[in-house]
Amino acid sequence: VRRRYDIPESDPVDLTAISDTPDGSRPDANLARILHLAIAGSPRQKLTLREIFLAIKDRFAWYKNSEDKRWQGSIRHMLSMKAEFVQVPRPLMEPGQGHYWTLNMNLTGDKRVRKR
Repeated sequence: VRRRYDIPESDPVDLTAISDTPDGSRPDANLARILHLAIAGSPRQKLTLREIFLAIKDRFAWYKNSEDKRWQGSIRHMLSMKAEFVQVPRPLMEPGQGHYWTLNMNLTGDKRVRKR
């Protein structure tokens, strides 16, 4: 992730790598970059969908204050369509719901292989 987005070695690989907009408008970064940095910046290198939403809302005022929740649907779509986002099942003894999402930056291509 650091090489893909040219993040200097001195800076952390997390959502702080994306600069703030001065007027609290939508960040210039695309959703794929935001998702990459949110997951890579987590302590365990994996997040549930709810944790991804919370990380993005905590970092960017536009997502936190937005009445329109279509960005959440866009994130769900991005996670399910891009091959580099890998869904990992939650351990049976761990409380909570949903799967974890991790990164596999070695996969190429924009789309997953569809099962027929």
